Amino acid sequence: MFSLLNLSIKNLVMKNTIYILLVTALVFSSCNKLVEGINVNPDLPSDASADLILTGLQVGAMTFHEGDLARKAGLWSGYYKGTDRQYYGFYNYFILNSDFNGAWADVYTNVMRNTVVLDEKLKEENREGILVGINKVMAAHTMGMATALWSDMPYSEAGDFVKNPSPKYDSQLDIYTQIQEKLNEAIEDLASPLGRPIANSDIFFNGDPDAWTKVAYSLKARFYMHTREYQKAYDNAQNGIDSDVYTWKTYHEAANDAQNLFFQFYNGNRADDLQVNDTYFYNLMSTGSEIYRGDAKTDETARFRYLTAPRSSSQHILNTSDDGAFSQTSPFPIFSYEENLLILAEASLRIAGFEEGLLYLNTLRSYLNAGHHIGTGYQSDSYKYEPYEPSDFATGGIAAIEGLDRTQSLLREILEEKYVSLFAQLETFNDIRRTIAEPFGLPINPNVGDQFPQRFIYPQTEIDRNLNIPASIPNIYEKTPVNR
Repeated sequence: MFSLLNLSIKNLVMKNTIYILLVTALVFSSCNKLVEGINVNPDLPSDASADLILTGLQVGAMTFHEGDLARKAGLWSGYYKGTDRQYYGFYNYFILNSDFNGAWADVYTNVMRNTVVLDEKLKEENREGILVGINKVMAAHTMGMATALWSDMPYSEAGDFVKNPSPKYDSQLDIYTQIQEKLNEAIEDLASPLGRPIANSDIFFNGDPDAWTKVAYSLKARFYMHTREYQKAYDNAQNGIDSDVYTWKTYHEAANDAQNLFFQFYNGNRADDLQVNDTYFYNLMSTGSEIYRGDAKTDETARFRYLTAPRSSSQHILNTSDDGAFSQTSPFPIFSYEENLLILAEASLRIAGFEEGLLYLNTLRSYLNAGHHIGTGYQSDSYKYEPYEPSDFATGGIAAIEGLDRTQSLLREILEEKYVSLFAQLETFNDIRRTIAEPFGLPINPNVGDQFPQRFIYPQTEIDRNLNIPASIPNIYEKTPVNR
């Protein structure tokens, strides 16, 4: 669809090492006047355009969404279990503040600082319109996901380490309000005919304002789901991602350092650290399991094989084979068409009733029944997603849950489908915490003990350096305000 598909991600990653270093140099340039010029390298650029800073920002966002954070969230979401080294400890809730040092840096160093620098460069270049809007979407996405995971965080003063070396903490609810306002501004900016970034500097949509506008509306819907404002979530999702053409996803190549990050993890020295077997997800998708989600209208054989694969007789892992979901070149969803449909399904059911929710669920099932959710190598495997009828959720129906009425059974089905459709993505951890106390929430048990983790904790680097760190440091079991 876009010329982006021919873009060399390897080259982008190599170039953006320079750009990110350059951004750091720009931010701290005022600190080194006494030795100005002593370390000038004529082979490195002394400045970067807004378009090139955008590329570096987007590479940082890929790491944030697809990297270590997604693995950690998946360990607490029933997707996989940690069986070695720090992942064993994390899976069993043996958590240190230092475990989050890298993830916090992904948020503030790789993304938020670059959004601030890009904003300054855009003003310097007198740019307006589309690129300004894209930068706002990137900032809102990162901080929306980060506050969902950590709760109160630096936001309004974040990103300029010279001006605010100890940025204040904004409350979680205030951050959600601020990012909704930023997304509104982004939508206005994206409506402008001006300011499209240069070709291929936007590695996601090549500067397509229509695509970014749909993403912005979908993000608004996602964050309204977090805050349980279901009418607003529904209203915005109607303007969101309405085709898989507009799914927001990362792109990868087979070259070193340009591969899918889960592939890199497994094919480094971590092949034994994350296993899918004996997890809630594994049992939900395995035909021989007591909780297998298949029924007379649903066959998950192909999807399960596409997402996971046996490594040995006793190990099941994410499928990193050439045609698997986590191959070297497999894209990774940041916000998918499937998620937007499932937001519409849940939100409409809550505000409009059973029939509306079932309509959106069946729209997704029609999409799945056409095989759009699996790679071509698995099209010959069995799969089936026939439309559900209202009677399927009534007492004795194939999709009815014992102890739940038909509306609650449909809500469970929607949440379960979203859990499977968003396999290995961060958003699942947010959904679980939002609905776990409701009778139709997914019955995912804690890995150990009787408490389900409710948040990530502040990193040791932040505790050591930010004078505004909260006096009381919450543990992983303390609910965030939106989930209380």
